[in-house]
Amino acid sequence: MRYGYIPPRRLSCWLSRDESLVARRRLRDEGSIYQRGDGRWVGALDLGHIDGKRVRRTVTAATLRELRPKFAALKDSVGAGVDDEDITVGRWMEKWLTDVAAKRNRASTVRTYEGYTSRWIVPQIGRVRLSRLRPDHIRGLLRAMEDAGRSDATRRQVLAIVRRALKVAEQDRLIAWNPALVVDAPAVGKGSHGRFTLGEAKAILYACELEDGTTLSRWICALLAGLRQGEALGLTWEAVDLDNGLIHVRQAVQQVKGHGVQVVELKSRAAYRAVPMLSPVREALKREPSREGFVWGGAHPTAPRRDWQAWKDFLASIDGVPDRPLHAARATCASLLRDAGVPESTIADILGHSQVAVTQKHYLHGDEESRRAAMERLDAFLVLSPPDD
Repeated sequence: MRYGYIPPRRLSCWLSRDESLVARRRLRDEGSIYQRGDGRWVGALDLGHIDGKRVRRTVTAATLRELRPKFAALKDSVGAGVDDEDITVGRWMEKWLTDVAAKRNRASTVRTYEGYTSRWIVPQIGRVRLSRLRPDHIRGLLRAMEDAGRSDATRRQVLAIVRRALKVAEQDRLIAWNPALVVDAPAVGKGSHGRFTLGEAKAILYACELEDGTTLSRWICALLAGLRQGEALGLTWEAVDLDNGLIHVRQAVQQVKGHGVQVVELKSRAAYRAVPMLSPVREALKREPSREGFVWGGAHPTAPRRDWQAWKDFLASIDGVPDRPLHAARATCASLLRDAGVPESTIADILGHSQVAVTQKHYLHGDEESRRAAMERLDAFLVLSPPDD
């Protein structure tokens, strides 16, 4: 009979022969599909040469029917630019640091990135294939840092580095999405920079007035001008307009390993600004004996480490003032401006922040003294008077 019974074994042979015919036909737009000697089916895509190496992607299956969806998924991933070959997170971090980060950031910033990468990122997730990196891998990295006693701020910075590196990988279509974006950043407590209270700020300003009639203009400016340390040390007298009471922030200095103290560009476009001087700053600068070169250093800028140590020694000489980092003076300036009723957007502009959110998060924090003063002002508004008859 034409349509008689066909034994399963013979039917299987016919199907295999049919699949072979399909393979030899090389279906259009399906890449290369063929059957190996061991009977398994292979779907292969030739991606050409990448970095001088021939790149070929393959998937295998027991039958052509099983191969088709796997091969379709492979083509979709290649269409999205996903590279699932041998590139690991460690290899990508090395490439990102060299080709991207080094061209976008200062040398000291790149060194910081390199330090965190070699100390934490590569040992924890460096061997994971880039395309197989998942949020749990990154959470594991942060847990390892926490177990080692690293602060929330440090872990937050490492996460930010991973996010930046993976963002470029996504833009280069090496991965379909950035898994670091869904990982919650460790919470950093408000006031992480620290700040001085109003009373402590007054004690610092008082201590800057020396008995011989001179003033420590460096610390007055730190507290009342809101400059970053590098910006202050990079300030030249050409950028100081005493007549109009303006400080033009145009450059900064930085300690560069192997090159000493160097003048560098500012960290962002918003950092280029003109800061109006408060009267104590203006008067202190007028009393400076020399007006040539750098305001605090003369012909050569003061080294940041030396400046930092001088600040520590100065605070140690003032009774009742806690030991806080120099950056606390900048944060104090922001809080004093806020307490004086200055809008937050203007404070961000004075500090050289491109986003008000940065100012709010890291600089604008009250204390018991300022909160009490605010409530007393409110109390004065609420003085009750007899109602009109």
